[in-house]
Amino acid sequence: MKFPGERFLRFRCTGCGNCCREPLLPLTDGDVRRIMARTGDRATDLVRWVDRDGIELDDEPEAFVELRQGRRAMVLRHERGACRYLGPDSRCTIYEARPLGCRVYPFDPTFGRDGKLRRLRVVQATDCPYGLDGKNSVRDIREGDDAYQAAHHRYNERIAEWNRAQRARKRAGRSAGTARQFLKFLGLDEASAASPAPAPRPAAARQGSGSPAGRARASSR
Repeated sequence: MKFPGERFLRFRCTGCGNCCREPLLPLTDGDVRRIMARTGDRATDLVRWVDRDGIELDDEPEAFVELRQGRRAMVLRHERGACRYLGPDSRCTIYEARPLGCRVYPFDPTFGRDGKLRRLRVVQATDCPYGLDGKNSVRDIREGDDAYQAAHHRYNERIAEWNRAQRARKRAGRSAGTARQFLKFLGLDEASAASPAPAPRPAAARQGSGSPAGRARASSR
């Protein structure tokens, strides 16, 4: 059955690494836990907090955490103009533990109630000189999207729980918690690094550079 964007099933990453340099990638607690287990890095070292002016998440207000410094979204930290885990060869150094947003990139699929793929778009988060001589299965795209949506739903529920508590603190005349306290609330303190979140089945669009760009809503302004 034909559908808009069917040609993108032939998407092939050329490994340019551009999507590891420009867009910002929102993270879930599961993403952070996997990276901590893989690298031994502390959560405070691998995440960055950005406000509404720093990332395009207008359609996802639930992704913002009430912190002492204001409402912030948790994203993967960049260093020297790129993801901190991008190697000098433009390849991901944590490929097996990369965030879900990297695994589903660059696909933005729309599925019908019957589970069939109705439309497939390629996210334009950065300049992407992709090829159209690859092969990606609808099944893998669906499974990757399901894992991505489920993980973000779970994380957003934790954010909502935290935010309710912070609003109660403010009503009581107290300040909201800090970013470090939020990470501890998620169980992402240093002692948690030895308990990795299981990595989901990789999505179909295999990024040679393991790019952390993850959907149109992950792109920076």
